[in-house]
Amino acid sequence: MIAKRYFDECASDPCWLGGTCLDHVDGYSCVCPKDTTGKHCETVTFAGECYQFSPTALTHQDATRACSANSGRMVDVKDDRQQSFLADKIAATSGASNWLAMKAAPPAFLYSDGSAISGPLQWSANTPAAPCDLCVLLDSSDSFLANIAPCGEQHNYICQSALKSCEQNVCQNGGVCTSCFNGSSNFCDCPSGFDGKLCEINIDECASNPCQNGGSCQDGINSYSCLCPTGFHGDHCESDLDWCSQAQCPVGWTCQDFNFYFICLHPAPITRAMPFQCSSASCPDAMYCTEEGVAAFSCKVE
Repeated sequence: MIAKRYFDECASDPCWLGGTCLDHVDGYSCVCPKDTTGKHCETVTFAGECYQFSPTALTHQDATRACSANSGRMVDVKDDRQQSFLADKIAATSGASNWLAMKAAPPAFLYSDGSAISGPLQWSANTPAAPCDLCVLLDSSDSFLANIAPCGEQHNYICQSALKSCEQNVCQNGGVCTSCFNGSSNFCDCPSGFDGKLCEINIDECASNPCQNGGSCQDGINSYSCLCPTGFHGDHCESDLDWCSQAQCPVGWTCQDFNFYFICLHPAPITRAMPFQCSSASCPDAMYCTEEGVAAFSCKVE
C-alpha cells in the first residue's frame, strides 16, 4: 500500500487580512478576524461599505461583470481616506495592482473638418470597438497610487457593496447584524460586554485580575465586582482597613491592628486584679472576641 503524501494546505498563506489558516486533509479553512469574512478573509467593511478583494486577475470589462454577478459593483475611489484604506488592504491581500471602476471615455474619430464620424462607415471585424480605452488602477509598482492602463490588461480588482440590515439577524446577545453582497457576507456589531463573530462570547472582565490583596473577582455583563478578604476594602480591595479607627477597646486600652483582626491591650497588665472576660459588647458586630491572657483580647471576623 502506497502511503498518501501529506501537503500543508496552509503553506501558501491563503488567509488574508490577519486570518489564521487551519490545515485539513485535502483542504484548509480560514479563521477570520472579527471585522473580516469570506473563504480567504477577503471581505472587509469601511465607512458603511463592504469591500471584497479578488484573488484572480481579469480584464476591466470582465472584472466589472464579476462584481455585478456578485450583487456588487467595481469600486470607485472618491476621497483620500478611502484610497489609503484600500492601499493598506491590498498590501495585506494580493499585493497586486487592482482595477478601479473609472475609465477614460473612448476618443471620437473625426473627419478632416473636425466633425465626428456619423455616416455609414463600415469597420473591419478585427477593429476593437474602443481601440484607445484606458482604465484606472491602483498601481502596485508605485505605492498604489492611481494610474492608467489599457482596459484589456488583466489585473486584480475590488468589488464594493453597501452595508444594510440583515434579513435575518444571526447576531446573538443583542448584536446588530448588517450584510452586503446580497447577504453573502454578514457582520455583527456587538454590545458592550460581548465579542466574537456572532457576539457569542461574554467578555471575561476578570481576565486581567483586577482585584488586589487576594480579592475574588465576580464577572458581570460589561462589569465586575471584587469580594474583598477580611481587612481590605475598595473597588479593587486596594485599601487596608483601619481596624483601630472602628475599635471598641475599653477606655485607656491600646489598640493594635493586624490587618485581619485587632487586639486590645490593658495599659498596665501587671496591676490588673481580674482577668478580662469577653462579652457581646467587646467587639464590633460580625466579629468574635477571644481572651488573650489576663489583660488583652482580640476581635476577629466570624
